[in-house]
Amino acid sequence: MITTTQLRDFAFFLSNTSRWELEKAGIISPGPSGDTAWKRFNNDFDVFVIKLSAEKLTAMADMIAGYLQVSEYSREQAAAAARNVA
Repeated sequence: MITTTQLRDFAFFLSNTSRWELEKAGIISPGPSGDTAWKRFNNDFDVFVIKLSAEKLTAMADMIAGYLQVSEYSREQAAAAARNVA
């Protein structure tokens, strides 16, 4: 089950992921050939995901999982730092 925090983190992923990151992960093509995919990522994410090949879908899932893990780690570190200051 997804938590509210994970849902918020996923929304941050969608709004903060750059085209360069998607290109680097091999999810969209660099340059003009990736323009349609980049536009779809930003404006029609569900269709973007549905149209991904199995390989690119795995790369996208890994990218999202990594983002969520980093977000969780960052929250834990911030909480630990706050406890040390208090």
